[in-house]
Amino acid sequence: MAAASAPNEMVTPKLKQLGDLEPGDLKRHRVWIGCHTADYDKPWYEDTDEETFRPYSEKLPANPAEGIFLVRAMFKLKDGSRYPGFVTPAAEGWDKGNGRRPTFEHNHILGTQQPQMFVGDRLFGFWGGIMGIPSQAQQELYAALGKRPDAIFPVQFFADADLTTGIGDGMIEGFYRRDHDGIHVAIAEPQSGAEVIDNTSHGRTWFSVGVRRHTGYPQPEKNLQYSNLVYEGSCMRCGIFDRQIAPFRFKKSGRASPSGFTQQNWVYDAFFVPPSLAQEILKAGITGVAFRPAVFHRGNVECSDRVQMVISTIISCAETSRLPTVTCKPENEETVALRTMFAKWDAVHKPTALSPEAEEWVRKNRERIAAIPYCGRLKFHPPTALVLIRDNLKDAPDLFQTAEWFGGGGSAFRITLASDRFVNLLQERRWKGLVFHSAGHSGWSERATV
Repeated sequence: MAAASAPNEMVTPKLKQLGDLEPGDLKRHRVWIGCHTADYDKPWYEDTDEETFRPYSEKLPANPAEGIFLVRAMFKLKDGSRYPGFVTPAAEGWDKGNGRRPTFEHNHILGTQQPQMFVGDRLFGFWGGIMGIPSQAQQELYAALGKRPDAIFPVQFFADADLTTGIGDGMIEGFYRRDHDGIHVAIAEPQSGAEVIDNTSHGRTWFSVGVRRHTGYPQPEKNLQYSNLVYEGSCMRCGIFDRQIAPFRFKKSGRASPSGFTQQNWVYDAFFVPPSLAQEILKAGITGVAFRPAVFHRGNVECSDRVQMVISTIISCAETSRLPTVTCKPENEETVALRTMFAKWDAVHKPTALSPEAEEWVRKNRERIAAIPYCGRLKFHPPTALVLIRDNLKDAPDLFQTAEWFGGGGSAFRITLASDRFVNLLQERRWKGLVFHSAGHSGWSERATV
């Protein structure tokens, strides 16, 4: 007979990352709450981050003022078909006193509601923030639905009745991006059959590799100290490094073990998998990959539930002639562009005076940043459509990374490429966590601006 729990012992609830939620989770528990804003005093708080949610166990309807909620919702496409999903309800009066024009209210509230729709077990979002939703991700939604945009948009969504006191319904007109000029709605044209064939008809097909979610931060976080610990020759200003010399460190054991491929926040070219999945990859004969331990920062103990997937083959193969550049030097391309943007913003919106404390904080941080040396190396803004130089890929393994660096600000990463053989294996074994974008072999890499 199992021993009874101690009277004051608190049972850890079911914790799930936002990107791991499945339709069944919303059937079993219609409302979830963000742990990072609601569970400061709970023993499991250290095992959570900004994307960790648990079932909401309090009395319904949920009040958005209590935290960040995910509420079950139904999505109705223009053609009348319906799909499940969830939405973060906005509090009544969410826009009170913000000075926004009424015509902007509908679009602005979507940034709070963050509607997410399931198609099968795949989750699709429509609000892309500053970066927007890449064209390839839009194409993947069309393919998953088997529909053209004119049969999809506008999409109406409705939170289940009696689940929340907030605003849980709305309308989606496309894919949203927000910048200093306001909110922009884009709808990519579906790729024609000729374009798809052109990407796959000559030799091997290559795909850029990303993950469905990032979880946690490499340790130690403060001032990106992990960078000097994990890498050799790391530039603290642009993020480019020479090579990895130590394992990545995770915050704490006890978090739910990953079931597929994951990445940490800030690091877009290091992947982690359960040891059992690593063994499957090796047994399948996938080339270009090895595995090394990851470490829990507290106690310096090797993780038993995850290892790093090491991709050591680096090939100069990305076409970059039309991509915006970022050089690690004073007054670089990015600095000039940002200064111009802020000047336009200040001309329209009078800057708010800072308090003496805030002024001092800004001064100290400017001094700290000014002391960081420049390395002079070059990276490119990440492409929304990647083209590879085919002649450089004749002997490429199943997994490799570009010699070219990408990113903005202090972020830098190499793009990871996978062969169609690896993609087919992943689909056959139903491994979770990765997303693939087909790379082209003619023309130029492009970065969409809207």
